[in-house]
Amino acid sequence: MKTLIRNTVAIFAMAASISLAAQEKFAFMDRVLVIVNEDVITQSEFDYRLATVMRDFDKSKPVPADLHKQLLDGMVSDRLQVQEANRRGIEISDQELSQAIERFAGQQNVTTEQLRVTLEAQGEPFDKFSESVRDSLTISRFTDYYARTRVVVPDYEINTFMNTNNLNDNNSEYNVGHILIKNPDVNADLAQQIVDEIQGGLSFEQAVLTYSEAADVETTGGVIGWRTAEQLPEVFLLAVKDLEAGQVSQVVSSPNGLHILKLLDRKGDKTEIIQTQVSHILIKAESNVAKSQASKRLLDLRQRILDGERFDDLARIYSDDTGSAANGGSLGWVSPGEMVQPFEDAFQKIALNQVSQPINTQFGMHILMVEDRRKKNVTEQIARGRAENILRRQRADREFGQWVRELLEGAYVEHVSEPSIPVI
Repeated sequence: MKTLIRNTVAIFAMAASISLAAQEKFAFMDRVLVIVNEDVITQSEFDYRLATVMRDFDKSKPVPADLHKQLLDGMVSDRLQVQEANRRGIEISDQELSQAIERFAGQQNVTTEQLRVTLEAQGEPFDKFSESVRDSLTISRFTDYYARTRVVVPDYEINTFMNTNNLNDNNSEYNVGHILIKNPDVNADLAQQIVDEIQGGLSFEQAVLTYSEAADVETTGGVIGWRTAEQLPEVFLLAVKDLEAGQVSQVVSSPNGLHILKLLDRKGDKTEIIQTQVSHILIKAESNVAKSQASKRLLDLRQRILDGERFDDLARIYSDDTGSAANGGSLGWVSPGEMVQPFEDAFQKIALNQVSQPINTQFGMHILMVEDRRKKNVTEQIARGRAENILRRQRADREFGQWVRELLEGAYVEHVSEPSIPVI
């Protein structure tokens, strides 16, 4: 009887030391080591982490005396990060987990099933391995979230990094034609007139001979020749870097006067995308019935446009997208990947100035019209984005630890018992 009472007291003592959620989640026989907010870390989890560490440990080095403390502190930190990630809606789906395990197995030149057999033969339960992978993926995505949302990289740091690491547009060379107009205060209208005449059909070469005031115009014909990005004046580079071969710039100003430039040719690395100038009319709808009604309204608006009414006028009146409605439905120049897939699929296929059939997206029902398409040189934007990502990650690595420490300071962490340490 005394033994029964003693055991009963022990049970209630442990039950009092852990939360109800922890009691429901873990069996009594799996001893609780640490309570972390509404969750717990158990002896079996600690044993798994210890075995994983010791498997990869350099046997020629002594085992740290405080190894168990380091492991437990790391487990508490990881648990807090997973909790915070889940609180912010960051979760790893079963499909993503399966794909990650398949990739890991492939790196070991085995199948997932072979990996399972190998791990279990080593005494490592596959479900614990899977959960450790899920936690690692969650923490990695949580770190990315921190880098995206909490780290700001100033433009001057990006510029310095690009210059230091030669990430600017240094691989491109430009062959440029040039018209110089002196006395900008007097000749601003003349310079614009020249651009208008070229756009109206006057050849650039004839415009050079007729108007250019450059000293070497008769010997060079206004051709500057091949120059790297570093060799061109900055105002010239900004004017021509986004032009296609054969295109002419608008008027640009420098201390020497006004300039009109023609990109004769370009060579070197270049990444281009097709941008689309799109307008749309949105009618918000969620249920199937509401979407059916919205589709009928949009078909009526489409017919009115085909009958001669202006798309932009109807967008201002009827579109539920208040941001674009004020601009006649215009979304401006849209790059690939910026819009939800059904919308992008529609505007990629439709011809210029045609009005689409109603399109169903998560926002409701739309009709759209494509006004123009153009090639956009995004070489510099890609390099700049790469530089920003590197700097963002570096800063995140420095600052993330402090954020985790702040999470720890604001968390409820109670060490219930010391882990049992096997002889190593």
